Amino acid sequence: MSEKPTSVRCMLLPLTSLNLLVPNSAVAEIIGYSTPRALSNTSDWFGGVVLWRGVYVPVVAVEQMCKVDTAQLSPRGRIAIVYNPEKDPELPYLGIQMQDIPRAYLAESDSMESGNDDGINEYLLSRVDDDQLDRAIPNLDKIIAALKTEFNQQRIEELAR
Repeated sequence: MSEKPTSVRCMLLPLTSLNLLVPNSAVAEIIGYSTPRALSNTSDWFGGVVLWRGVYVPVVAVEQMCKVDTAQLSPRGRIAIVYNPEKDPELPYLGIQMQDIPRAYLAESDSMESGNDDGINEYLLSRVDDDQLDRAIPNLDKIIAALKTEFNQQRIEELAR
């Protein structure tokens, strides 16, 4: 009996110097970019929050977290609203700032190989190579852990004032 190749329907979230590869099921919605409401005393990678469906969603710039070259946000910028894999009721979603409209992508195990992970940042699990595009799988657990130091219930109450 031969094994079937496994495939996962994904989205490529285009940043400046790399594309994040996330499963479709991790993405709640893609919204047009609107400038997040800034909060005081936060890291440069935490842009602030956007109000989405009655919930404050914190928006992060993954490239800034990874200390990778970034560019000014393009007019085609978007925010990917991503589910928290831990299903944390205090932080159910996070927003990932993107440079452009994401693309559908079918990740097939027989055509993908692990890329060069030299110098990979803690906020990325792995690089993926199946052609010449620079793709990386984000480490959502680490991103959310860092985000929780910047955004918590006290910050939500600050927004209500």
